[in-house]
Amino acid sequence: MNRLPDSFRFILISVFGSFFFNCSIAKKENDFNNVLFIIVDDLRPELNCYGQSQIISPNIDKLAADGMVFKNAYCNVPVCGASRASLLTGVFPTKNRFTNYGSRVDNDAPGLITLPEHFKNKGYITKAVGKIFHHPDDALQSWTDIPYRPDYPNSIKQQELWRDYQAPINSWTKENNLPLGSAGPAWEAADVEDAVYYDGKTAKLALAELNKLSQSKQPFFLGIGFIRPHLPFNAPKKYWDMYKEETIALAKNPQMPIKAPREAWFNYKELRGYSNIPKDTLPIESDIAKKLRHGYYASVSFIDAQVGKILDKLKELELYESTNIVLIGDHGWSLGEHSLWCKHSCFNNALRTPLIVKPKRSRFKNDTQASSESLVSFVDIYPSLCDLSNVEKPLHLSGKSFVEILTDPNHEINEYVFSRWGRGETVISKAFNYTRYFNKDGSVNSHMLYDRILDPDENVNVVDDKDHAESLNNLIRILQNHINKNRA
Repeated sequence: MNRLPDSFRFILISVFGSFFFNCSIAKKENDFNNVLFIIVDDLRPELNCYGQSQIISPNIDKLAADGMVFKNAYCNVPVCGASRASLLTGVFPTKNRFTNYGSRVDNDAPGLITLPEHFKNKGYITKAVGKIFHHPDDALQSWTDIPYRPDYPNSIKQQELWRDYQAPINSWTKENNLPLGSAGPAWEAADVEDAVYYDGKTAKLALAELNKLSQSKQPFFLGIGFIRPHLPFNAPKKYWDMYKEETIALAKNPQMPIKAPREAWFNYKELRGYSNIPKDTLPIESDIAKKLRHGYYASVSFIDAQVGKILDKLKELELYESTNIVLIGDHGWSLGEHSLWCKHSCFNNALRTPLIVKPKRSRFKNDTQASSESLVSFVDIYPSLCDLSNVEKPLHLSGKSFVEILTDPNHEINEYVFSRWGRGETVISKAFNYTRYFNKDGSVNSHMLYDRILDPDENVNVVDDKDHAESLNNLIRILQNHINKNRA
């Protein structure tokens, strides 16, 4: 048998060895399950991809067309700090844990491994730009580097970030370190470029971070948090100009539900603090209500444009197909429905949220948008991202993975989901929303039941309707079992 010359054998070994080595590296890189987690403050599911036509959000709608739109996604507590702490630890809020806007993981759930921390422990680079946790210094062990928020903490006070007034007429608001909401109007339309406002700066930083991450040989978990459409509704004028205020419709049910308990109503203190909003319990007149809606819509369109920049950058860097993308609002928001504004309630408007998931290498045909009516809640996000990324799940999680829904929209993982606010505890099924209000001593104060099929806008409390007695008793049992199981 003829043998190849040693020199030629060496060349063949080198060539094929290099080929298989490079293929191995390429396979490793292609098998990355990058994660882009976008959280938008106070974003309610009033988007085209949710069947609503008033708000202009083409970039979020494009993302939705590549993924799954969850039509029945619910936050577990309708306020920023608590909602974020709950979803990022993957455990339910209770009457003692994750209760208000100032909730911190460090205080309420020390020792629990957060979602980004878990990915960091599994070899991911974990970065945060903008508002992910409510407090920038909460759960710092979650990140490879200290989270970055534009101009924080050195050059500007925390509350000034939220106001973010840029119009010269509102320059007086920056002269004093006043509490959030105690100065300035509830809206602004400065004729400036996107990057003048905080969220425009956040997007700019996120693009730079993506450029850096694209050079890494490690997978990444990048959290990007936008402040708008949180009050005040401050956005560049061009986004206000996208809407004709006279054509903006007001809430179709601006009154409290029939037979609603007193405990269901609140005075939306968050909004009352702004200088051009009526104080105390004075009603919000239609002209102000329309301006507020206009501002909310403009703010959403502003954020949509920033989301578009980020998605375009992913595609430019050829990372879009290898990235699991999740976009959510941190809770819902009321825009005059039931005579209420802001979050802070157990009504559907405050609890129901956008949840859009675009998995790595889209599993869907792009000719039709995929959507699911299956019930999911925010505690389901943590285990789902683990499954999407082939990362082992920690044992402490309260939720269930919804990954199977991505390929089968009719698949169900929850018969019930749960939310709470203050002394109100809520259980939601496909058929009903039931809320029970408790006194300080734990006794029942009042309750309300809404038929989601016949009354999706929750206009009539049917808790005393004898036709629903069996369903009511079942929901009471289910809710009490949930409360008993989650007493931390």
